[in-house]
Amino acid sequence: MSEQQELLIGLLEAVSTKLIAAEKTLTDLDSAIGDGDCGASIKKGFESVLEKLPSLGEQSIGSILKQAGMTISSNIGGVSGAIYATGFLRAGKAIGDKDKINLHDTYEALQAALGGIKERGEGTKVGDKTMVDALEPAIDAFGDATAKGAGILAVLEAALDAARKGSDSTIDLQAKKGRASYLGPRSIGHRDAGSMVICLMFEAALDFFKNLKKNY
Repeated sequence: MSEQQELLIGLLEAVSTKLIAAEKTLTDLDSAIGDGDCGASIKKGFESVLEKLPSLGEQSIGSILKQAGMTISSNIGGVSGAIYATGFLRAGKAIGDKDKINLHDTYEALQAALGGIKERGEGTKVGDKTMVDALEPAIDAFGDATAKGAGILAVLEAALDAARKGSDSTIDLQAKKGRASYLGPRSIGHRDAGSMVICLMFEAALDFFKNLKKNY
């Protein structure tokens, strides 16, 4: 297993563990304006990812992401499962057969993931009160910091800050997608659960790299 393969598997483990632990938080958020199943669905999907990771050590970087996506697709039902799965699958496809990737490659993979997620959401955009409200600004911040030559910790800090601000913005928005959109103006005043998932992912990534003995 290469160093980067090991890093990616460790990162996915950290992200999965973080999301599983947040089941109640996600359930509470989703219960206010959605089906109330976000926490359980995310837990089931990422528990399955955790179970899959030990078998992926000899896979390429792109293939590891694709396998994670397929695992999520098989274990999270409905539109949300397809959306999360598409993000991982598109990221893996963007990386392709590269043995090593840098922050610019990662940014391009994130952009591909975002494009797939917006497509799966039938044209979802910032302002619709979805995960995209946190994800798109986070990826933009990731790209801006990378372009300025920042290291991985600074890049992730910028992305996390943007994700949190984007998630905060969903509180005052009226939902235009998903079950929450059926509530109309009553959806205002509640945070979108999907946007919190994005924040948790970037939090887990930042913590993971902060805890490494080697700097990247």
